[in-house]
Amino acid sequence: MDSNTTVSSVFNDSFIFNINQNNYYFQITLISLDGAGQYIKPTAIKAFVIEDNFKDIFHKGYIIIDNMSDFMERATAVKPDPTDPVYYNTAGNTTTEPTQQFILKGESRDILHVDIIPLLNPDNPQDLGSASVQGAFRLLFDFAIYDSEEIPGDKPNQKFKKFYFHDLYYQLLTEKNVPFTTSHYITKGDINNGDNTDRAMPTGLAIQALLGEAFPPESNYPMDIYYDNGSDPRSASTKPPVTTATINNVDTSNTAWDQGGSSLFFSAPAKYKAIDSIKYILQRHVSNADNNYDQCFLRLERFPRAMSFKSLKSYFDDTLNDKNTGYLYLETLRISNFDDAKTLELSKPTFTPVDGIYYSNIGTIKSYSFDNMAGIYSQQELVSNLVHSYTYSGKQFNIDVQRNSVEEAMNTYRKNYVENMLKGSGDGDSPYPNFAPGTIRDSNTNINNNFSVEDDDPNKRLSEGQNKFLYASTLTNNIISFRLKGATYRQAGRFVGIDRDGAMSESQFDDKLLGVYFIVEVRHVFDGGQYYNDLHCIKTYNTLPIPNTDSATNSISNTI
Repeated sequence: MDSNTTVSSVFNDSFIFNINQNNYYFQITLISLDGAGQYIKPTAIKAFVIEDNFKDIFHKGYIIIDNMSDFMERATAVKPDPTDPVYYNTAGNTTTEPTQQFILKGESRDILHVDIIPLLNPDNPQDLGSASVQGAFRLLFDFAIYDSEEIPGDKPNQKFKKFYFHDLYYQLLTEKNVPFTTSHYITKGDINNGDNTDRAMPTGLAIQALLGEAFPPESNYPMDIYYDNGSDPRSASTKPPVTTATINNVDTSNTAWDQGGSSLFFSAPAKYKAIDSIKYILQRHVSNADNNYDQCFLRLERFPRAMSFKSLKSYFDDTLNDKNTGYLYLETLRISNFDDAKTLELSKPTFTPVDGIYYSNIGTIKSYSFDNMAGIYSQQELVSNLVHSYTYSGKQFNIDVQRNSVEEAMNTYRKNYVENMLKGSGDGDSPYPNFAPGTIRDSNTNINNNFSVEDDDPNKRLSEGQNKFLYASTLTNNIISFRLKGATYRQAGRFVGIDRDGAMSESQFDDKLLGVYFIVEVRHVFDGGQYYNDLHCIKTYNTLPIPNTDSATNSISNTI
């Protein structure tokens, strides 16, 4: 099975369905690696959820299928007609009136192949658009079913199958023992007689090499890296991101792969699976100095199915271009205070880009929940993370204080995730962070003490200090959650703007609530013939300064 599986050559009306008043190519197929297949029609699907969380490398989810009278496991007579989806029950067997049973193996080798894309050209349904269009709108996955359960109904023979799935790449990483070592990739110096620094390689390249060994190009299921030259793919003069290079090739111009700001010697322990080795290196990775040694996230891009590895700062850098949208900005959403479809357009957006696209039928928020950063996380995680280490060569204990202080971490937070956002109605040169640590944390009265086994590189130790602060300050930040009519182009790691429709009067709360949000999770929900998106988005800034609640001049805090 190819990692970049394309739409089946059998493309006819049998795979086209009307969902939310739009036509979709909708193909969901259960595939057994012994050749059996079972096409699942939308009418048999009671619930289908694909979860896209920015913190996770891979997608996951579940599907509930009507399995009355065990129809999936029973033999079904089919005709050898390759234009009929039922043909795939025979796995291509062209004998007269063949029968084929789909029996689940229960070994995470039952594959749920998903291929969904809206048909944007009504005059030619078979036209799926250019590569850039498919990259934005196509849901293309090979999922491994790792668990299942039967749900009995209230009537005789009524039952449902619930399959839990995650990406097949992830499943294989949890199984494979890859005897990986960075020393295999060192071509200079005496590796045998050198020390560990001579056997080290940049952490980003180590992850790339490890994935290359786990999924070599000559294997039946290879992996590509997502290549991006940094240009805006929306421009007609530039090409969209591609995946022409194999994962073993190194291209320093690829902005979609962070090579890292430090090096590491690593040899996989015998008990480590490939996913354990990846997590080990990820925990020790920091970006380069240009990104202020930021945190990075490994992600399997949706289409083409290829791996990217970018710093969070690079995501925010591609969000806006002055007051206009960058290419990671998806759309502008409006909070409506009307029960019907009526909306009031803003003549000039204050909190969102002036050229943001608003689709009133799928981009209007009827209800939402806005939750502030939890105080328990703020006081436990948004503090100075002092990093302790021990230098074996010099037999000396070290404590990295200054670079991991809350003051320095706030400076990095501001540079990476705040300064390039919209200032809205504020009167400053740039917006403000939406939290202020205050004097208790500023004076290091409230701190965390962390230990790092890295004794040779203070930059690498930032992963145990500054970057713990950055992770908590972004992914546990103020969050807004809401449900919209479904659109396949929505995905984690992108940005949306949120404004009002003008039905309510302005207030200071708008400076906190409205603005540009980072999408941390999208759930694609197909339920009862309808398609929804559940979105969870965080905002890193405020257009007005936040009062310092721990200030020494604050009379209330002085009484505590």
